[in-house]
Amino acid sequence: MSSFELNKVVGAVLLAVLVLVVIGKVGDNLVSTGGGHGGDGHGAVTVSATPSAPAKDETPEPILGLLASADPANGQKVFAKCKACHTVDNGGKNAIGPNLWNIVNRTPGNHDGFGYSDTLKDMSDRKWSYANLNLFLAKPKDYAKGTKMTFAGLKKTSDRANVIAYLRTLSDAPAALPSQAEIDAAKAAMENEAAEVAGTAAQAADAAKPAATEAKPAMAEAAQKPVGEMIAAADADRGQKVFNKCKACHTVDKGGKNGIGPNLWNIVNRAPAGVDGFKYSDAIEGLKNKPWSFENLDAFLAKPKDYAKGTKMTFVGLPKDRDRFDLLAYLRTLADSPAPLK
Repeated sequence: MSSFELNKVVGAVLLAVLVLVVIGKVGDNLVSTGGGHGGDGHGAVTVSATPSAPAKDETPEPILGLLASADPANGQKVFAKCKACHTVDNGGKNAIGPNLWNIVNRTPGNHDGFGYSDTLKDMSDRKWSYANLNLFLAKPKDYAKGTKMTFAGLKKTSDRANVIAYLRTLSDAPAALPSQAEIDAAKAAMENEAAEVAGTAAQAADAAKPAATEAKPAMAEAAQKPVGEMIAAADADRGQKVFNKCKACHTVDKGGKNGIGPNLWNIVNRAPAGVDGFKYSDAIEGLKNKPWSFENLDAFLAKPKDYAKGTKMTFVGLPKDRDRFDLLAYLRTLADSPAPLK
């Protein structure tokens, strides 16, 4: 072999070595490990990428109607993403995350021996119902803001349904499947929310257009009328349908048990934080001097987090006057002696 050919071979080898070094350095910068619950770093591998535009904030699709036909075996396969942080056997030890045996309907933040974040501890007034597990698994950091868990969530509705069906089997006595009434309520809530989003968008589009007449907007006319007068003209039956958005958290029957939220029988003119046996947030406890009059209920239902700053209630509110007044008309009926309309 001539010296010229030998030089070419040596040059090719050096180039190959240089390429491998560069690839290794780039790989080190792209890949890092992180703990699933902010723990000791023994978690899934995460890959850095150029930040994309924020995803549209949407409520995850309900899974209650899918659970009866969901596939727990498939859910166990999807759960492989979670096994690095969670054990599932009865009496199993906690890992980076808590043991998940008997997780369905368990209270958040209370598994013995696990050091939960304050976020999960503050959710002890809820339970891991099917609906709440669905919301959490879709976007953990949206449902439990401040959680140390780094798992991004399960985008596919079918994946969430299958995983929850699998989690349901992790119990000596699996929780009952959702009733048809609960399934219908969740579906109606989703449809109502979609209609509200569409209505809000339409209102924004209309507001951007020049006014065709000098007539006052309907909202302004409504604001000039007393709340009692608006409720008197409202539709309580339609209000009961609007209440489908609230049924996942509240019961309304006389003497009914509290749910995720307090029982709402005889709510009108009741003092806030007045239902026995329910653990209220400090935000609601601080409102005891402001009874739930029609006016105060209207303000709360419009924007709960503005009216009761610090409330744990996740409901975003009812921006439409008609929805609120119809709902108030329905809530008024939940009493042996409905509150008078002034």
